Amino acid sequence: MKTQDEKKRVRVERVDTKCGSIGHMTVDQIRERTVGENVNVACPECGEIHLTLEEVEEAEARRITSTRRFQKIKEEAEA
Repeated sequence: MKTQDEKKRVRVERVDTKCGSIGHMTVDQIRERTVGENVNVACPECGEIHLTLEEVEEAEARRITSTRRFQKIKEEAEA
C-alpha cells in the first residue's frame, strides 16, 4: 500500500458542461484542466475555439445576441 507521500494529488474539472460557470477558456486552459486523450477544445461558454487570451477577452466583451451561435439557434427556432 502506498504511503501519503507516494500518492499523487490530482484535481480535475468538467469543462464540457455548463453547470457552474467557468467562463470562456483557451484551448490550453481546457487541456490543462481535463483528463484523457479525447478532449473537446470548444469553449464551454460559447462553443467557439479560442487560441489566445485576446480572443477570450473579445468573447467576454461580446453580447450573446451578436454571436454566430445565437443567430443560428434563432434562425432554427424561427424556421
